[in-house]
Amino acid sequence: MKRTQSGYLFQSNGAWYCRYREADGKQRAHRLGSVADVPKKSDAKVLQQEYMKKVNATLTPQSGNTVGEFFANVFVPFCKEQGLGAGTLRNYETNWRLYLSPRIGHLRLRDVCTGDVQDALDSLRRERPDLGHGAFGCVKVTASAMFSVALRKRLVASNPVHGATIKGLGHRRHRENGAYTLSEIRQFLTLFTGQTAAVIGFAAFLGLRRPELEALEPSDFDGETVRIHRATKTGNDVLLPVIAPLKRLLPGWAEKINLEHEKYVIQKGLEGTGLKWRGFYAFRRGLATNLYEAGVPVETAALILRNSKEICSKHYIKLDEERKRSEAMEKLEQVFERVEAVQKASEGRPQ
Repeated sequence: MKRTQSGYLFQSNGAWYCRYREADGKQRAHRLGSVADVPKKSDAKVLQQEYMKKVNATLTPQSGNTVGEFFANVFVPFCKEQGLGAGTLRNYETNWRLYLSPRIGHLRLRDVCTGDVQDALDSLRRERPDLGHGAFGCVKVTASAMFSVALRKRLVASNPVHGATIKGLGHRRHRENGAYTLSEIRQFLTLFTGQTAAVIGFAAFLGLRRPELEALEPSDFDGETVRIHRATKTGNDVLLPVIAPLKRLLPGWAEKINLEHEKYVIQKGLEGTGLKWRGFYAFRRGLATNLYEAGVPVETAALILRNSKEICSKHYIKLDEERKRSEAMEKLEQVFERVEAVQKASEGRPQ
């Protein structure tokens, strides 16, 4: 059974503090509030009791460490032990280093409350007005994942991210979700060779997601198909047929795929060309669009992309709207002219 304690209430420099002893034997003092805000000792006693409930619920040495120490010594090792995808862990580390660490990294783990998380998000909005709403969502997800692990290990009494909101934070000016045409894909493959060309081929001809690309190993290719069975969004274990244009690229595939490196290589290689970098997902959207324009039903395209028909229709198929309008109007013109010709022929017949 855990040893409970009530703590010792005292004043110092115009503020109320509660002194207590951690499980490792070290004494800690926690600031409860200023005397100006809490003038009565009885009210300070209430704050002391509330705080000591949190201390007694998480009476472990790690809960008294800073959030920064928890992230480095507990959270990251836990994610690696659980086999978290390299891309996801990299995103967690980036969000922590750039956005969360400067704002809550110095706080003690058990002391972080919903207000601290909200203050961090609000200050990020003031300092980085260029960030989109999606970026704030990623930051919040990272914080929630961290405190979920802390809660699971009984280092905090609750997840302080619950209750924080990103409503109204970040702009919603999204980059156009473009899709590469077959002509553009061919241009890519004339610009790049080796490993980079193979990566482009996997993305353009199989529509692989980022985690799927980075999880690929040479043993997953048997000469005719590629097996997708690691780090997949939906836990798929499927064999995808490899078409001839992709087979010709695979001899250049020599090592584990690092998309950050490939992105750098591609962006440098596109300088001075007419091609625009739209991200690896533009190849996936391009596959759906190119299949659809080739006459492949949406249901079949969805099987290849390993997603639902609705998602493919709404988010992946990106038709050239101007060209489609022109084609549609040309068809309307042709139909009208046929009807007009029939009517003129009918009017010219003898009664």
